[in-house]
Amino acid sequence: MGAVGSFRSRGVFAVFLALSLASCATTINDSAPTTSAANGSSGDESSTSSHDTRTSVDKSLTSKDLLTIMLKQIDELSVAMQKSDRKSATKSLEQIDLLTKIVRPRLSNLSEQLVTDFDRVVALAKSSVERNRPADADKALRFLPLIIDSLKNF
Repeated sequence: MGAVGSFRSRGVFAVFLALSLASCATTINDSAPTTSAANGSSGDESSTSSHDTRTSVDKSLTSKDLLTIMLKQIDELSVAMQKSDRKSATKSLEQIDLLTKIVRPRLSNLSEQLVTDFDRVVALAKSSVERNRPADADKALRFLPLIIDSLKNF
């Protein structure tokens, strides 16, 4: 009797485990429409600030000013990713990369922790476009102001 009860409990456990694991699978519906409540704008208007295609940055600006510009670019990236506008998102990411090349060395002179945090923000911005993860752009948008605020300590 003990062997039958053990066999039965193993069978029940196996079925439970199989059902549990199957229900945890992530599925992504690429055809589902996305909505954004940012700025209360409709999906018809294109991002006017995405037409700002600077190829250079004023290096005389302070790190805080450059990070503020980067914050604006990450905000535009986030909006573009929510609208599935890959072209605008790529343009914003190019600007973020350009700003990164100037800001990162300045931050490394101040604090290694700032550089680590900054690298994480940039990595999130990149992964939002490269891996089509709009939430990563939102995270970058949330974390960058913390870096800007921490500059006052240096």
